Amino acid sequence: MARSISRRVIPLVGFAGAAAAQGFPDRSMRMVVGYAPGGTTDLVARLAAEFMGQDLGQQIVVENRGGAGGVPGALAVLQAPADGHVLMLQSGGLNQAEALGTPLPFDAVAAWAPVGLIGTSAIALVVHPGVPARNLRELQAYVRASGQPLRLGSPGTNLSGALYAQEMGIEIEEIRYRGTGLVVNDLLAGRVQSYAIALPGILGHVRSGGIRALAIASTTRSPVMPELPTTVEQGFPGIITASWFGVVARAGTPPERLARLSQSVARMVADPVMRSRLSEAGVDVTPDPGPAYFDTLIREDRARCELVVRRGNLRQ
Repeated sequence: MARSISRRVIPLVGFAGAAAAQGFPDRSMRMVVGYAPGGTTDLVARLAAEFMGQDLGQQIVVENRGGAGGVPGALAVLQAPADGHVLMLQSGGLNQAEALGTPLPFDAVAAWAPVGLIGTSAIALVVHPGVPARNLRELQAYVRASGQPLRLGSPGTNLSGALYAQEMGIEIEEIRYRGTGLVVNDLLAGRVQSYAIALPGILGHVRSGGIRALAIASTTRSPVMPELPTTVEQGFPGIITASWFGVVARAGTPPERLARLSQSVARMVADPVMRSRLSEAGVDVTPDPGPAYFDTLIREDRARCELVVRRGNLRQ
């Protein structure tokens, strides 16, 4: 008798989970971005919200909460119910903030349930056209000869810029802003001299000549800007860094809901139109959007951030 009851209970539990997943989402959703509008993370978030909203049958509103390395945005998600209706488009800012010693009322990794990785984008170093350098060696010589640190714009935190400086042996003065759009505006105006940024957030300005790109931190050139030499080609093999873009939910979100969200990200990454739109923006679409792969990437990124901070004695 006990065995007969047990066999009946198991499929009922599975059915309940499937029914809950099918009933989700049952209202409009939010996708929080920890930066001001106009940057790379914001661009990817809007593409993701558009596709996933249609795929899941509910509107997904992008909500920008800039400042403090993405911490206010993270808190907006972590203070919401863990029901999968409030998501975050992350890109590594929290790992950087944690490594730098920014007080966080949560663990930058354990607080989240990875949903799916969308893609990555190698970090380019760009400068205002007034900077007399067209490659990394010329920039290195210019900064050393000037006797002044290079003014580097940063949307809250920018360990990629610190990595460039460490490997090139130059001094930088980091000037912090509340978002990428604000950094770009001041870079265009010449109020800061440089910025280390993923290509999607700067591509249009580079192509128009408003900003000059010197290198991309990768072993291979970008398909959207094949004329831009890599850091490795220019003699700096230690400068390898990329932004990553992925969807996370609050830890504790029901597994069946996370699975439904993960399936939506996977469909987005596999969609030819979305792949084309992301690629045109400078995002290298991931070959594996799964949450397990994404979780590993997040943890490896945190370790790299901690290494850059220790080497440069940057902890605040």
